[in-house]
Amino acid sequence: MKVAIATQDLTRVDAHLGWARHLMLYEVDEEGYRYLGLASFPADTRDGDPSRLAGRLAAMEGCLLAFVAEVGAAGEFGLARIKTIPIRKFAGEPVALALESLRDGMRGQAPLWLRQAEQKYRRESIDG
Repeated sequence: MKVAIATQDLTRVDAHLGWARHLMLYEVDEEGYRYLGLASFPADTRDGDPSRLAGRLAAMEGCLLAFVAEVGAAGEFGLARIKTIPIRKFAGEPVALALESLRDGMRGQAPLWLRQAEQKYRRESIDG
C-alpha cells in the first residue's frame, strides 16, 4: 500500500496538508516499509491558493492513506477525489511510529483507525 506523510521537519507527522513543506512517500506491507521518495514544496504564505493544494494532491496520486496533522475542507475534498484517506491519529508523532503501526496492523488484527480507513475506502469504491 502506498502512503504519504505530510511533514515539515522530515521526522514527524507534523503538517497541515495544505501547508506541508514535504510529502514523504512510502510503500508499506506486512513485512515492512520502503521509502519511495520525497515531494518538497516552497514555503508559501498565501492562504486559500488552490494551486498550493493541487501540487500536493498530484504528488499523492496512488496513495491509499495520507498521514497528516490536519486537513481543511478543500483538502478533504481533494483527497476524496483521488481516493486517499487522511489519517490524523499520528499528528505530532514520529514518522516511523505511523509506518510501523500501519505495518503491524496489516500483519494481524488491524487497529480501529485502519479498519475505519479500509471501510471508508470500500464504501467509496462501491459508490464511485
